[in-house]
Amino acid sequence: MELIQSKDNAVLKSVKKLKQKKYRDECNCFFIEGFRFFQEAEKARVIIDKIFLSNEFINRNSEYAAMLEKEYRVYKVKDSLYRDICNTDKPQGISAVIKKSKTNLTAEKEKLYILADNIQDPGNMGTIIRTAHAVNAAGIIYTKGTVDPYNDKTLRSTMGSVFYVPLIEDNENLDFTCALRRGGYKLVVSSLKADYDFYDATYDNKLILAVGNEGNGISDLVEAMADMLIKIPMPGGAESLNVSIAAALMMYEVLRQRKNRS
Repeated sequence: MELIQSKDNAVLKSVKKLKQKKYRDECNCFFIEGFRFFQEAEKARVIIDKIFLSNEFINRNSEYAAMLEKEYRVYKVKDSLYRDICNTDKPQGISAVIKKSKTNLTAEKEKLYILADNIQDPGNMGTIIRTAHAVNAAGIIYTKGTVDPYNDKTLRSTMGSVFYVPLIEDNENLDFTCALRRGGYKLVVSSLKADYDFYDATYDNKLILAVGNEGNGISDLVEAMADMLIKIPMPGGAESLNVSIAAALMMYEVLRQRKNRS
């Protein structure tokens, strides 16, 4: 177990850089912290590149730390330095660098995808990922300008679901989404401009559900691609729903219809 005692340690510096999206993209990895989150990573069998343990954690969990050292590359970090790499106010003393999972997705299977179009709030994005995991969605597609699903706040909001749902960042032309549509997928877009009630529609097995920005809604590009514009009924007169709530309602209606057909 390598001991990190200096703030100038190269490994420590590289971990701090993971707070930046640019560096996360370059090294194709991200940082997690907390005992429950780490256990979920192990359960999901993702690639754990490095583990960081504080002195205090090792003193309290010496046998567990020794077990981790047999399986992973583990670093023991001086307590004062350990706090510097974490984002939470009261770190639990265990964190890790995780390799992003490779996605090998095709349009052949009959699946459900969620298209997150310029979602800005990390909590909303994390909740959408968590709900997509719950309904067994094939993946989350997110457009340029959407909050990074691998930033700290988004990751915490996923409650570990980030390890189970493929995340696909589409380009400015939405080439991945277009490829799915060429493969027979229908794009259903939630829009306040729509006249069609979401609950009146029947949804194909090959389906992309799109939800838009918290303030501005769906983008013109995604709306122009839509096979169907729908709206969720709000008889109480509310102006709109929180985007993660809207996404959850849509996903579970699709799940309900699929269960009824099977």
